[in-house]
Amino acid sequence: MKEYFAMLKENMKALTNVRVLVGVSLFCALNVVLNLYSIQLTSTIKISFASLTVAASCYFYGPCPNVVAAFVLDVVNYVMKPTGPYQPWFAVSAMVVALIYGLLFYKQEKVSFTRIVIARILYMVVVNLMLNSLWLSMMYGDSWFALVGARLFKNIAEFPFQVALLYACLRVCERIKPRLHIH
Repeated sequence: MKEYFAMLKENMKALTNVRVLVGVSLFCALNVVLNLYSIQLTSTIKISFASLTVAASCYFYGPCPNVVAAFVLDVVNYVMKPTGPYQPWFAVSAMVVALIYGLLFYKQEKVSFTRIVIARILYMVVVNLMLNSLWLSMMYGDSWFALVGARLFKNIAEFPFQVALLYACLRVCERIKPRLHIH
């Protein structure tokens, strides 16, 4: 546990590094573009691959700059492609995603398949099923349990594809990291 706190303390310094801020910003721009091509199945179910950019950015730059960027990114994504009324609590979900990916992927020379599965399970359970269902319940007045039930099927169905995509994305990141000269 001490290692995580030491890593977080060291990663906080990255918030003042221009190269880190530019790198995170580029991943944010890519996230906005991928979010524009997300598929809204219903008012409460959406398929998107934009979280891959968050995972890659967290792999390279760590949790602290990405948690801050996630807050801003949530607002920018809503402005670029609004779906329903704005719910600022979704920014909390975005920040939790960045924290999950940052804690599991940052400073890993080779991200194990197990870490990727754990990250996706945490993302699915904590963010998609618990938090996002809560925010949607608050927005639309639907029962939280009904939303979780409907969203559970979608999350289970896309889980293997999301794991495979995340695995492929992080393998590419591992190959290009030495060329980028990122610590």
